[in-house]
Amino acid sequence: MNNKVLLKKTTVITFILFPLLFCSCSQTNQVQREYGIDAEYFAGLKLLENGKEKEARNKFEKCAKKGSYYCARKSAEELANMGSLQEKKISGLELYQKYPDSDSLLIAVKNLREADDIHNLIELTNEIDYSSEYNEIIKLRLEAMKKQKSKSYKDDVFTWFTSRPISDYHYKFWRDSLSSEYPSFEEIEIEDSNNYNPQEFIINFRINLYKRDYTYCLKLAPKVLDYFSQGIISPKAQLASDIGKTYLYGSSDFADNGLKFKALANQYKGSPSEFYFWFYAGRCFDNAFTYYKQASISFENAINCTDSPEQKDNALWYLLTTALTYSVNSIIESIGNYSKIWSNPEYFEDFFESLSSSLLAGGKWDAFYTIYNKIDGYASDETVASYAYIYARLLEEGVANPPENLTREEAIKKSFERALKSGSAVYYKILAAYQLDKNATEIEELMCQQWANKSKENINYPAEKLLKGYAHFGYPQYIYSNYMDLYKSGISTDTCLFLADFLQKCGSEENDYFTQSLRIASRSASYGDRPLTKSELKLLYPQNYSEYIEKYCEIFKVNPSVFYALVRSESFFDARVISSAGAIGLTQIMDFTGADIAKRLKKENYSLTDAKTNIEFGVYYLGNLYRRFNNSYLQAFSSYNAGATKVRRWLKGSMIDLGKKETLPDDIFLELIPIAETREYGRKLISASVMYEWLYNTENTSKASFKNMAKNLINEEKK
Repeated sequence: MNNKVLLKKTTVITFILFPLLFCSCSQTNQVQREYGIDAEYFAGLKLLENGKEKEARNKFEKCAKKGSYYCARKSAEELANMGSLQEKKISGLELYQKYPDSDSLLIAVKNLREADDIHNLIELTNEIDYSSEYNEIIKLRLEAMKKQKSKSYKDDVFTWFTSRPISDYHYKFWRDSLSSEYPSFEEIEIEDSNNYNPQEFIINFRINLYKRDYTYCLKLAPKVLDYFSQGIISPKAQLASDIGKTYLYGSSDFADNGLKFKALANQYKGSPSEFYFWFYAGRCFDNAFTYYKQASISFENAINCTDSPEQKDNALWYLLTTALTYSVNSIIESIGNYSKIWSNPEYFEDFFESLSSSLLAGGKWDAFYTIYNKIDGYASDETVASYAYIYARLLEEGVANPPENLTREEAIKKSFERALKSGSAVYYKILAAYQLDKNATEIEELMCQQWANKSKENINYPAEKLLKGYAHFGYPQYIYSNYMDLYKSGISTDTCLFLADFLQKCGSEENDYFTQSLRIASRSASYGDRPLTKSELKLLYPQNYSEYIEKYCEIFKVNPSVFYALVRSESFFDARVISSAGAIGLTQIMDFTGADIAKRLKKENYSLTDAKTNIEFGVYYLGNLYRRFNNSYLQAFSSYNAGATKVRRWLKGSMIDLGKKETLPDDIFLELIPIAETREYGRKLISASVMYEWLYNTENTSKASFKNMAKNLINEEKK
């Protein structure tokens, strides 16, 4: 290890363990005075770490009585985890009495269970709501009721199992506590179902559906519907949804099933299940392919019979997606009306992604102008910006026509100007700024003021004091989890950036503080109360592992800004992450890819979990793709994500779609990529590459760095 790395790691360790040593005596006293009684909580943590529980208890007791809200609460939580079972039980009850919410209730219930005080555990949880309370609390309550042989035990179990989606908690409870006393349904014949208790039957039905045994559940579903019609079981929404999934995924008789659900929706009109019966009627008719009108009517009825914004948006999404399958023209005509009735614009972004691909593939260039004007003010800024930008580029390529009231140049400028207003998503904003040739001041204003601005009136100062205290007193391990619990309560941009900077200084290959820092900095952009400065943006686009990245980018002739962008997107600078697919480390390289690269680099012994090796292999791989795809970073990115063979096929198809014979600008090619994940991957990496170049390239002016990188990334020759 060289001296530079050793010095950095030594500094980090010292900074974590002894943060106040970096301050003068007067500064240390000032920090102590600033925190007042709250300092007792942090002192208690240190004593607890050193095994001095008695002294720590004294500190926590002082802070719990007189500290600010969050420090006092954290102290009370520590007390609830200390001492004998009896002491923990008492402290847990006191905690819940002072802070009567689910988090403290869970601690109290766990302590009562540990003390085997099942009577008080049941009494304490008598008023909980089975549809919304923490599943873990409900599970502990039911276990206590079973142990006490409570008469209402099975009724309470049934309520829990039918009032919300089945979770892992439900399944484990059924497996460990119910399967031995409830009959097994794995071999049941429907004609024998009358021998079983309806509640037991319903629970087993839901468990088998949770296990996705749709074919088997199809045998049981008619009996559930019989329970509904006989009034034995009320037609609860969750059960109606389960029946819908059973027929949708367990049967191919889609038309008949659609008619069945249509009849059920009319039969249970006004009940909580009506929405789901109309919704699954629509899903089944849609899968029947030739029943488009019936599917549309069913989704419209589902929208009209519910007051839930989430349910309305869900049904409307399927209505639009169904319409897109059958008639793009009808979508173009009606999208303005549909956009006025949804609640959450972001919910429909993937639909507009699909619509965009359909418009491009169908050569409906002018529709982009029609749609972005109809949805402006209703769809998300990102969606409107994307349609405006694509329309402007199609105008420049000569395939789209300007509206009657504008010249081509006026329409291009107007659309690019609209694309600048893309909310917190930077891709279309960056490229529109490049296309409009914005000056350095305008670029900086656009880049720094893109972040959401919340009111400073709602800042949660006691929460900020707790979070900043973890940094001031040297506890980076507590920051991220507590920040995630509290950031929506009102954490200022200044505090977010302070925490992100602290964790950045604590980061190393052996921990995940780099990643935590980046996540906090990123959230500060969405939940902060002011724009960020150019220097502050470096916390959102950090240059972690710069020694390795700069070295190998120089060796393999890769632009460092591009590679920082790749690592940021792939792993958020977490050297230890392994994806569910098996991709490893900072650059998320697969084992077989790593083996091939190792052979090319003549390395026999290597580990992809080693940051230096992972970066070396990743830079080599990206550089190789870049050169194979005619020095196109966007095409290299796409190949990194989806594979070179697919990209070559997409390129060929895109040239045909736009009538091109030789070249196709990469920003246009990106919109024609048929896989949404790869499109979004390209947008993220182009955006981050430009940001890195603009923030860190000191050889050129800010405008030149920005403009040159944008030009290179979209492979455009005209500017």
